[in-house]
Amino acid sequence: MYFEKVISDGFSAALKAGIPDRITKDAYRKLDEKPSHVIALGKAAGAMAEAVRNCGYDGTGIVITTDENHRDIDGFRCIASAHPVPDKRGLDATNAVESLVSGLGEANHLLLLISGGGSALLPAPAIGISLTQKIALNDVLLASGLDIHAINIVRRLFSRLKGGQLARLAAPARITQFLLSDVPGDAPESIASGLAVADPVPLDDALALIRSKKLDRLDFVMPHLQSIISNDVAGPVRPGDPVLDRVTTRIIASNAQCREAAASYVESVMPEFKCFDAPDLDGEATDMARRLAALVIEQHNQNESPARPFGFVVGGETTVTLEMSNPGKGGRSQELALAFALAMRDAGSGAPQRWAILAAGTDGRDGPTDAAGGLISSEHDFDHSAASAALSGHASYDYLRTYDQLLITGATGTNLADIVLVIAQSS
Repeated sequence: MYFEKVISDGFSAALKAGIPDRITKDAYRKLDEKPSHVIALGKAAGAMAEAVRNCGYDGTGIVITTDENHRDIDGFRCIASAHPVPDKRGLDATNAVESLVSGLGEANHLLLLISGGGSALLPAPAIGISLTQKIALNDVLLASGLDIHAINIVRRLFSRLKGGQLARLAAPARITQFLLSDVPGDAPESIASGLAVADPVPLDDALALIRSKKLDRLDFVMPHLQSIISNDVAGPVRPGDPVLDRVTTRIIASNAQCREAAASYVESVMPEFKCFDAPDLDGEATDMARRLAALVIEQHNQNESPARPFGFVVGGETTVTLEMSNPGKGGRSQELALAFALAMRDAGSGAPQRWAILAAGTDGRDGPTDAAGGLISSEHDFDHSAASAALSGHASYDYLRTYDQLLITGATGTNLADIVLVIAQSS
């Protein structure tokens, strides 16, 4: 079980590198003008708000985060909201944010502390869209198989704060935003759907996406989009809009820092480890798992040093398309880990003799479960037919729980996308 321990400790090193406290403090101390107001949003909102408070910030503010990350912070109104499915508490949080930013003037400086999960935590339905409709759209998007960038293209059109609209409401106040990126490529418009960032996607392209995924089957979708086209309802802020002239954006942490920390740890305890390149996580979780397994098998077949361990550390975010009416319980990282294990077992003697995989979300929560992901090795018991059935039914959680292969970390206080660590040895 040595490989399991190494990758588990490597994941812990990744989480430590992404802890918001030090990162936020370093960024705050470099501000040339201290803020008059603070809004913290996301799974790391509490930790980020505490960091600026501990740096001497003595003003008021709002913190919006998940139930498991919620805490009381002196001087802040702390609101627990729902993720990944919005609820009424998110609507209350929206009202609180709107009340704060609409009262700002040119002399004010608003600091936004944004981390992953913000899109669901602050649903902010557009004018004419109800919370029930927003939840219905969110459910369809989560089951669509779209990546996070495409999902947020749609979310921005159905929000009154996303896509730069919070900045529009706060103008002419100055805004600085510190972002913890949970999205591949670190695109600011996709982090919490870009509250103070222009929407770069033309409306025609967004409409094509909506039609291609049949999202217009929801009866409120096209009437709302027509209202934007006819300027009856304000849409997202577009590039070049002067309301963004006083916005400064800094990405202060991303998945890359976590990957580097994990790889450094593995190499420090296993100097002979050969780390090879593998693609970033994207697309369907099961397809990604098979690609990664194929790379490990290829390295094994080309290996001139059978006793030398090899593997990789990759990050990003996959998707799971739910086409059935009653899918099982699981998450993208659990599904990826199980599909990887199945592919390695299917390869038989063509695969390395020893291997282990850890696939997990850095926030400690994979999908609507209490697990961060999965941790499986060649030394574990494996039921091929049960694993295949679990993948077909998107029920990876129950399978991994049965075989004690779930990775449970609890809430980590950060959210910097997903990490996959693999170690293998040919003999």
